[in-house]
Amino acid sequence: MASVLLVDDDVEALAAWEACCIADGFEVRSASDGQSALAMFIDSPVDIVVADWRMPVMSGSELCHRLRTLPGLADVAFILISGEPSPPAFVSYDGFLRKPVDGVILLATMRRLLADNVKHRQSQRGGAT
Repeated sequence: MASVLLVDDDVEALAAWEACCIADGFEVRSASDGQSALAMFIDSPVDIVVADWRMPVMSGSELCHRLRTLPGLADVAFILISGEPSPPAFVSYDGFLRKPVDGVILLATMRRLLADNVKHRQSQRGGAT
């Protein structure tokens, strides 16, 4: 079972994402800000992170940046979500979705990124032999 860490300070959006991911069979963890999410991730890494861009305490873009600098954990799939019209150019995320997020699109994006990560890891192993 794939695991996801959902991060948003909007309680209703977070609840909707949780319900969608649980119904699709994901193991779900959630946090209301980037700082809490970072601590959760370090304690127990997940396969994919879905985070709102603008949050108090630590933004989704800062969370993404910090995750990308963790040794051995930097390849986690990361989807940044925002009500902003365009994504930030300074963040190395894997996917960007605009709020309000359609559950079908969120799940399809998550599945695609997870499949891409599996292919990437297999090609890395194959190149090392």
